[in-house]
Amino acid sequence: MEQPSRDLTTDMPINEASSPMPAIVAEFYGAPLGNRLRNRRLERVVAAVSLMPGNSFPRMFSTDADLEGFYRFLGRDGYSPSDIMEPHVQRTYERIAAERTAIVAHDTSEFEFSGEVERDGLGRLRGNDQGFLGHFSLAISVDSRRPLGVLAMRTWARTGPVRSRKNGRRRNGGDYAKDTEKESTRWREAVEEVEARTDASLIHVMDREADAYPLLVRMAEASRRFVVRLARDRAVGAETVVGERDRISDVLTCAPRYAVREVPISRRKAESAPGSRRFAARQGRIARLSIRAMPLAIQRPNYSGASLPKWLPLHVVHVVEEKAPEGEKPIDWMLLTTEPIETEADVLAVIDYYRARWVIEEYFKTLKVGCAVEKRQLESYESLCRALAIFVPIAWKLLELRTVTRTTPDRPATDVLSRVQIDVLRHCGPAKLPPHPTVRDALLAVAKLGGHIKNNGEPGWQVIGRGFEQLLTLEAGWAAAVDAATKARKGDQS
Repeated sequence: MEQPSRDLTTDMPINEASSPMPAIVAEFYGAPLGNRLRNRRLERVVAAVSLMPGNSFPRMFSTDADLEGFYRFLGRDGYSPSDIMEPHVQRTYERIAAERTAIVAHDTSEFEFSGEVERDGLGRLRGNDQGFLGHFSLAISVDSRRPLGVLAMRTWARTGPVRSRKNGRRRNGGDYAKDTEKESTRWREAVEEVEARTDASLIHVMDREADAYPLLVRMAEASRRFVVRLARDRAVGAETVVGERDRISDVLTCAPRYAVREVPISRRKAESAPGSRRFAARQGRIARLSIRAMPLAIQRPNYSGASLPKWLPLHVVHVVEEKAPEGEKPIDWMLLTTEPIETEADVLAVIDYYRARWVIEEYFKTLKVGCAVEKRQLESYESLCRALAIFVPIAWKLLELRTVTRTTPDRPATDVLSRVQIDVLRHCGPAKLPPHPTVRDALLAVAKLGGHIKNNGEPGWQVIGRGFEQLLTLEAGWAAAVDAATKARKGDQS
C-alpha cells in the first residue's frame, strides 16, 4: 500500500487539505532514486522549493548545509530527471483514469541561459544564448481545461552544427527527409509513450510544428485521436471531390459552413518559438469565427518514402476570422483530425480541443516566470535538467491553483489555502476578506500582498509569486507569535 507523504520536520503524514503547496511533496513520494536517503533528500528539497519557487536557491534553504545538500543532489549520478518525475507521472495517469477521457497537449519550448560563462553540455540557441530544448506532454481535463499533470518530458541540447541550410540554400523537404536523426521524431515517441501507459481515451493536440506526414500516418494507423494544426497547404488527390493536384484551400471552397462562433482571443506580446518562428503582438478581442469542415484525403509528399500510404483520409476543420480589426492578423486555422465532424457539435468540439492547447503555453510561462527556471545559476546541462524535473510538478500545481480560481472561482478558499493562511490574510493582508472567502477572493488577496493593482487586470505569475512569499513570511511570524503566547500561558499557569 502506498504510504502518505510526510512532514519533513515532524515525520508525520501531511494533511493535504490543510496546505496545498506542502502537499506537492506527495507528487514525488516513492521516486525510484535507489535508496531511502535520496528520497528523503528529494522530499526536503521539494518542501523548500515549493514554498518559494520563484526565489533563488540560496533564499529557499534556511541553512548552508541544506543548500549544499541540494546542490549535491542535483550533481549526483545514478538517477535521471524522469526518475524524479515518475511519481508525478503515475499520479497524473490516476487523475486521467478518473476523467476517462483527457486532452494531451504536446509542445516544445526553449530554455535559455544567458551569461558569458560556458555551462557544460548546453547547446547554442539564438545569438549567444546557451540552453536546451524540452518537449512536454501535458494532460488537460476536457470539460474544465484543468491541467492534470505532465505525462512525459524529453530534453536535448543542440551541440552539433546547425543544419538548416545546404550548400548555402534553404533545405527542401527531400533534404530534410534524408535526415535520420531529426528532432521531429519526438512527437511520435511522446504519443507512443503516453498511450502505452493508460487505457483512457486520449486526444492528442499539437500545433503546426507537428504537421509531418509520417507522424499523421502513424497516429491514424494506430487509431489515435488527434487534432493537429496544418503548417502548409497540403495537396489532396483523387479520393476527394476535386482534381488530382488541388490543395486543401481549394477543397475548402466546396465545404459547407457549419457554424459562426464568437470566442475570446487573448492578448499576446511579440515572441519567438523553437525553430526561430516569430509571433507578432496582438490585442485581446472577441473574434467572430466562420467554421467549415469536410472529409478529405491528403496526398503523400513526393519526398516521403514509398512505404507510407499514398493517401491519408482525415477530416479538416477550417476556422477563419470574419472582419478582423484593422492591423490585426485574422485567426486562420486549418485543423486535421480523426474526430467525427457529422454535426455542428462535433465540429465545435474539435475547435475546443485545439483551443485547450493554450494551457501548455500557460504551463511554460509558469515554469519560466512563476518558477524562474531560466534564471537558475547551475553549471551543467545535467543539473539544470534535474532541477527542471523538480519544478515540473510544482509548476503544474501553481497552474492548477490559478486555473481553479478562473474556472470555479466560487469554491471555498480552503481548497487552495490552509485555514491559518486565510486567518493571516484576514488580519495582516491589505485586502479585506469576506466571512466565507472563495478561491478567487484568496488569490486576489495574495496578489494584493505582492503589489497587484486591481485596475491592471488579472494578476500575473510574478506578482502572485511575490504575494505567496509575503504570505509565507507572515505565516511564519504568526506561528512564532502563537507559539510564544502558548508558552506564556503555560508559564502563568505553573
